[in-house]
Amino acid sequence: MKKSRLIISAAAISLALTAAAALSASDGAAYDSSTDPLISLSYIEQVVKPEYDKKIAELDAALESAKAENAALKTQLSELSKKLDSLTTKVGELEAAAGEYDGYQVVYLKKSAKLLAESPCEIILRSGSAIAVSITSNGVNDISDGTELYNASAVPLYHCLLVPRGGDGRGIQITSDEAYVMVRGDYQIVQ
Repeated sequence: MKKSRLIISAAAISLALTAAAALSASDGAAYDSSTDPLISLSYIEQVVKPEYDKKIAELDAALESAKAENAALKTQLSELSKKLDSLTTKVGELEAAAGEYDGYQVVYLKKSAKLLAESPCEIILRSGSAIAVSITSNGVNDISDGTELYNASAVPLYHCLLVPRGGDGRGIQITSDEAYVMVRGDYQIVQ
């Protein structure tokens, strides 16, 4: 009821302003009823008001639809945020694991230098010559050949050697003037 009074009042004010503008534009000319924008109350109630009511209902429906869509998007955003947090955690774990296992390092060694494993370690002799070092009854595993190299055995070039347990004095010793070795794992160099 208040809406309809408000609409009727707004229409009446609009008509009055239009009429005042028309009178001021005529500069005192004689009044002409053919340009008079009079609208009856029944026209406002039967034509104008239903159109406004229809438009207001459409806007209300669009607003409700937008609210529902907004709620659905907030739910979806929350789920995606949880997935992102989970993936970020997983990436952090993988990066930490990769930091612990950095891959092969290239090491330059001179004659008589020993490279001894401190943890499980892979060793590949890339140039020069070397012998296996093992102070225990276990040797260094040559996983390229599937054999075991005992103390003072010659190390073949380009073979992947494995020391399965570090810290027990196993590794290689360089017998040439210099050598390049690739190592994966913790090691120490003893001169």
